[in-house]
Parts: sequence; structure tokens; C-alpha cells
Amino acid sequence: MTRRSTLLAAALFTSAGVAHFARPDFFESIVPDWFPDARLANRISGAAEIVLGLGMLSPRTRRVAAIGLIGLLVVVFPANIDMAVNRVEVKPVDGKLTRSVGTATGPQNWVRLPMQIPVAWWLWREARAG
Repeated sequence: MTRRSTLLAAALFTSAGVAHFARPDFFESIVPDWFPDARLANRISGAAEIVLGLGMLSPRTRRVAAIGLIGLLVVVFPANIDMAVNRVEVKPVDGKLTRSVGTATGPQNWVRLPMQIPVAWWLWREARAG
């Protein structure tokens, strides 16, 4: 029987991956300016979240999927740093969410940084639980 925490991880990452395709404007707007193709970054990370999230459901693929999700957290971490350091805010402009550098106020972008640690730890525990 699959543990509840495993099902939660699968649901969280799979739905986050689907959100990349449902609201690409949001996810593309958080890609750092220095990255050459925000659309490609969004599609790849969204597809990875879906595939790896679904991989959490099978005991045969769970370990690889969990480790893959940890790797994905590491790969997207520079975007979280960019959002915090450059005070990036995602704002609606003409019905589309866009990137606004230097306008974010409050701690929300900084809070994302340490939150990666417990999420990675959770995934590591899922990988070890098999």
C-alpha cells in the first residue's frame, strides 16, 4: 500500500507540473532574465514534474522519481535566488502575468529559499522508503 506522504508528493508535483502548462505566463515570468528561453525552461520543468510526480506512484520507479525531483529542486533553485535577490514580482499586465524586477516587497521570495530544504528532505525520505 502506498503511503499517504508518497501520494501527497505525487499529487503535489504532478499538479505543479500541470500548472506549468495551464498558466505558462506565470512560470515563464519567474525564469531569470539570463536564461535564454523561458518558454523552454517552463516546458521542460513542467514535463519533468509531471513525469517524476507520476513516477512516485509506483514502487518500481519511486526511488528514481524522488531523486529526480530532488535534482529538479536543485536545478530550479537559481530561479528562486534570482527572485529573492532581484525582488522579482509577478504582475498582471494586459491579462497576462509578467515579470517585474525590483518591485517585490515583503519576505515571500526569500521564504521560498529555505523551504527547498524540507521538501528535498521529504523526497529523500520517500526515496529511502521505496
